[in-house]
Amino acid sequence: MHIDGLLLDMNGLFRRWHDTGARTSERLARLPQGTISHYAYDHPAYRLARVGVLTDRQWADDVTDRLTRDFGPHVRDALGPWRADRGEPEPQMISLLAEIRRHLPVGVLSNCTTALRTDLQHHAITFDHVFPSAELGIDKPSPHAYRSAADHMGIPTHALAYFDDEPTFVQAARSTGMHARLFTGAEEFTARLHELGLLPATHSPERKTDATQKGSHAS
Repeated sequence: MHIDGLLLDMNGLFRRWHDTGARTSERLARLPQGTISHYAYDHPAYRLARVGVLTDRQWADDVTDRLTRDFGPHVRDALGPWRADRGEPEPQMISLLAEIRRHLPVGVLSNCTTALRTDLQHHAITFDHVFPSAELGIDKPSPHAYRSAADHMGIPTHALAYFDDEPTFVQAARSTGMHARLFTGAEEFTARLHELGLLPATHSPERKTDATQKGSHAS
């Protein structure tokens, strides 16, 4: 097995969501808990934003307009915390990413809106290649999403290792020939990298006990 590059998921690996911003906005607007997530991520507009038909701003404005229409104009001024919440970074994985990038190129493939690049800057997370589904025009688990990312990296799918915490997405990556593994945590991830010969044998992560959370956001 020869691996020339690594392709990784974003949410659940390098960022976790507690949706604290949405909960704060719901309290300010006197909305039932879960209302913002339902309006934001369960509506067809979110899929349009994930494949680039809508920008992140257009999608957020659509969410705001629908909430305001259904619950009243006071909601509009309460949504600031929801939009300001960009999730929480995983320092252990970010540190590990920097180590991996010393040895081979690493890309991120995420089902998300056009906000991904700004979010990476916000959290000081650096990849060699960044593939938001909104820029590719197609999202996981379509095999075309993985092949498009591989083409942009200039690496054949059979020479790419892929990690994701969503089993369906792992299966889809395997269908393209990628060496795809399920992500279950930083320690297991590090062990798999050692098996693939992608990390020095001396590297081992610090133990971490709290579970990674994805929240309502796609990966």
